[in-house]
Amino acid sequence: MSLYLHRKRLENSQRNYLNGLYDKFGGIPQDHMEAIRLRMNFFRTYVLDRDSADYKTNTEKDWCYVAKREYWYDVNVRAFFDGFILGDVACIMRMFMLKKFVWWPLFPVMGLVYFYRVNELFMINSKKYFDMCNVGEQYEVGYARNVILRECNRILDREDF
Repeated sequence: MSLYLHRKRLENSQRNYLNGLYDKFGGIPQDHMEAIRLRMNFFRTYVLDRDSADYKTNTEKDWCYVAKREYWYDVNVRAFFDGFILGDVACIMRMFMLKKFVWWPLFPVMGLVYFYRVNELFMINSKKYFDMCNVGEQYEVGYARNVILRECNRILDREDF
């Protein structure tokens, strides 16, 4: 239960950060978007595009496996169900309009919503996944993460991101 609450707290802090940017600047500024892209590219390169056998140490294997599972459930599964629900709503609306059974709107709407939500949810949760890869400088993933972190701090002119 506490793990679920911790995950929700991290997700809400990232949403509050993005909502603060929208309130202050009317959108996400270019430098913040560049930092988000760097974090997303790091996670794709070092976690999503690798197999668990590619890591040298058990610590890297364990944390990257956990981060990959979090990504699967927080991004892919959630985007799939969002697409399914909106596709189902589109089917219901179309059936109400035609007064007969149709199911063809389900898959196009579901696909469009899925591809939109995957990118949006990945952007929202990218900081959480980036922080999950903080395993230490002595590991390959941790060293690469700290290089990206220094670059993000330089871009955003901050002490610590």
